[in-house]
Amino acid sequence: MHSSVREQSSAGHAGLVATVACLLSACTHVTVGEGGGETITGIGVVRVELPRTTGGAVAVKRTGVGFGWDELPAGGAWLGYSDSQWVIADPRDCQLLVIIRSAAEAENAAKVLSALEGSSPCVVDHTNTLQP
Repeated sequence: MHSSVREQSSAGHAGLVATVACLLSACTHVTVGEGGGETITGIGVVRVELPRTTGGAVAVKRTGVGFGWDELPAGGAWLGYSDSQWVIADPRDCQLLVIIRSAAEAENAAKVLSALEGSSPCVVDHTNTLQP
């Protein structure tokens, strides 16, 4: 009988810890873009990265565990683990969009961009290796 009381007490502590952890979770609200930008709202652990860009593009990478919703194009609600990336660009400003996700892509992009000298393409550099 003594061990069942101890088991119930341990289960009660686990429930209390889970409840406190949920109550202490932060609600994150991030506004992306300039002016009337889109928003990301999440409850849990959310990481938002803004890779280096040139031109008129805005890039967003969001990873998270919990639940939330995005007002970004093609966004929506998520529950559990989520990993999403967006590039928001106005076609009037970004007629050529270059997205770099690896060192090899950065090397190739540098060659292409040097050949396009004089034009101003929009570049999203996830590696931060390309010089502005």
